[in-house]
Amino acid sequence: MNHELYQQLERYARILLQRKRVVVVVALLVMTLGVIISYVLPKKYEAQSTVFIEQSVISELVKGIATTPSMEAKIKVLTVAMLSRDTLIKVMRILDKDVEFASAMEQEAYIKDLRERISIRLDEKRGIFFISFQDSDPRYARDFVNTITQVYIESNTASKRDESLEATRFLSEQIESFKKRLDAVEEEINQYRAEHGLQLATDETTIRFEIADAERKLEAIRARKLELETKLQLIPSGTGRSTLLSDMERQLAALLTAYTDQHPKVVRLQGQIRAVKSSPSGGMTGNSGAAAKTLVQAEIEAATLQEQAQLATIEEKTDLLRRIPTLRTGLNELLRKKENETLIYSQLVTRYGQSEVSKQMEMENKSMNFRVVDPAVLPDIAVSPQRVPIMLLSALAGIGIGIAAIMVPYFMRGSVESLSDLRVLNQRVLAVLPAIPKPKEERLRVRGDRIFLSGAALYFLLLVAIGIMEALNKSPIDALFDRARDFWL
Repeated sequence: MNHELYQQLERYARILLQRKRVVVVVALLVMTLGVIISYVLPKKYEAQSTVFIEQSVISELVKGIATTPSMEAKIKVLTVAMLSRDTLIKVMRILDKDVEFASAMEQEAYIKDLRERISIRLDEKRGIFFISFQDSDPRYARDFVNTITQVYIESNTASKRDESLEATRFLSEQIESFKKRLDAVEEEINQYRAEHGLQLATDETTIRFEIADAERKLEAIRARKLELETKLQLIPSGTGRSTLLSDMERQLAALLTAYTDQHPKVVRLQGQIRAVKSSPSGGMTGNSGAAAKTLVQAEIEAATLQEQAQLATIEEKTDLLRRIPTLRTGLNELLRKKENETLIYSQLVTRYGQSEVSKQMEMENKSMNFRVVDPAVLPDIAVSPQRVPIMLLSALAGIGIGIAAIMVPYFMRGSVESLSDLRVLNQRVLAVLPAIPKPKEERLRVRGDRIFLSGAALYFLLLVAIGIMEALNKSPIDALFDRARDFWL
């Protein structure tokens, strides 16, 4: 801290000490005003009840089948139901409060005021909610909280009965609907099996074996057909057998220079050579050749028909082999659909039985979803006004206002207070006259200050004692007022 700032603070402290009586008086006045306000303000008492929320029967019944409302939605419903006009009017009627209003407007204004004074807080983890209400009459606050709690529980129980009946009716309708869906799926499965039963019962290994057998037969038919075609070529030509064989052998030699003996052209030509060599009528001419040609042509046509039959068989078996997985997948989907429908149907039947029992319980009022854990009791301590905080704030405000009452005029005055102020104003100081102490007046001033501060301290301690007693919920002023009222009454 620099020297100038230190001097400045010292000057302010000296000013406050010189006028300490003003500071103390203002501070005590403000504190006294705070104490008076804390006692003048009307008292408000708060009553509170605690209600435990038991697990809903309907929620358990439809759990896993239907979507249940969230806890946030339940809180909104609970708050809206408790603050509804019907609920509040029922409570007012029970407490005989409704007869105090001369018009509907007054009643509406009172209901609006009630809604502002009712507080509903829900503890989701513990499954409980709190209902609190503030009023100047502690007995009315207690009775109001207990009454609105009871009215809500009774109305909620009635609604639960309706909900249980509605759930039973809903489950009955769903059972009938799912029974129809289950019958439809079974009919569809039976029809599917009737249409594709043979294909579904066929073994894929057997089909592959049949295809392979048909392919072998096809190869044999084609070889026979080739042989017949070669034989047919020999009949009308009239060419000598030796000449034909020579030409075919030359062609074979030419092919072997370019291909291996496994090439289809080579194999085909070799087969034709063997056919010519094995033919007993090679080189026949005349009428006997025409008859042989007709006979061979007939055999070729028969071989062609057999070839087409084998190709059709192979195509049919291949198509069946290709369609079997699709058919089995379709059947599995239908069976899975039936299984799901059966599962839901069984659950609905089970829940329907539970719903019937729950409905009877609700009808006989043997089941409660809400249970009052802690009913509201008569509040003996007012929650408003908060006297201790008001007293503390008034003490701080009193000190601040007292200091401001001294320092603000000082700052606003603008007078020269020291030599440094003159130097700042560039003024010459010819001489400084020190203050001459007056012992007698100083003793009187000190004595007066002691007497004043002693009285102020005693008064301050009295205010502090009042504040401490209020903090301990032992209000001396209230006790004094009660004694005075009892005396006069």
